[in-house]
Amino acid sequence: MQITASLVNELRQKTGVGMMQCKKALTETDGDMEKALELLRKQGAAVAAKRADKAAKEGRVYLIETAEKAAAFELTCETEPVSNNDDFVALAALATKAVETQAISSVEDLKNAVVDGVKINDRLQDVLVKIQENIDFRKFAEIKKVPNSVFGVYSHMKGKIGVITELAFEGSADEAALKQAAKDIAMQAAAFAPVALNDAAVPAETIEKEKEIAKAQIEASGKQTKPEFMQRQIDGRVAKVLKEIVLEDQEFFMSEKNPKKLSVKDYLQEVVAKQLGLTSLKVVNFIRFERGN
Repeated sequence: MQITASLVNELRQKTGVGMMQCKKALTETDGDMEKALELLRKQGAAVAAKRADKAAKEGRVYLIETAEKAAAFELTCETEPVSNNDDFVALAALATKAVETQAISSVEDLKNAVVDGVKINDRLQDVLVKIQENIDFRKFAEIKKVPNSVFGVYSHMKGKIGVITELAFEGSADEAALKQAAKDIAMQAAAFAPVALNDAAVPAETIEKEKEIAKAQIEASGKQTKPEFMQRQIDGRVAKVLKEIVLEDQEFFMSEKNPKKLSVKDYLQEVVAKQLGLTSLKVVNFIRFERGN
């Protein structure tokens, strides 16, 4: 079958792959469009397998907010310029639309989603063939909105870090002011990288590790310590670490708004809630993604 320019262009429009690659795929499949599409996507999978050992530490974290939910996903690549590439950006936009309009709960769900007749994973394979880098969706998380709550969304350094916070409140207040407070806490999380919302949410293995570190530090000091005092010192050191890694216990970092150096939890309740005339205001959930981590 003759491989015409219009046939090549049609395949290019469907995949975004270069003209020469499209022509080659059509030639190898005797002009069968569906087989050519399948061949190009198999080539995309081959690219992914070949470059799987290449570090994909660049890319962007994308944040989505709707009336019912907020979500984040990370799309990675090997080099920073690719994250600004039109095909990479278009792939992210397609994924964003899927998250906005469909029930997505995992990276697999996202890849299998179909938007405007296009499967996300098929478009990913097209982009792999065209760009020839290790590109993939690495992480996904979602928060479903609870009653009387607002989201705060903050993207740092063009998607290097992305944070979503959810504040729950009792009472009535200006939504813009509430969302600003939520964004302030999102900026806090971006800057100080908490690992948990509160003490109860800190992984048990993290606490055990900190106890081991504290014990080793005390023993290394060379001071003789009674067992009961040793445990008290360990507990004190672990409590100090928890204040640094637990979001609601961290000192709220905006000194001009927090001259009393209150914790995030106390700042929201004692300062922001009072200013807005609310009975209560607290953080109930957050997502923090950092590119490459």
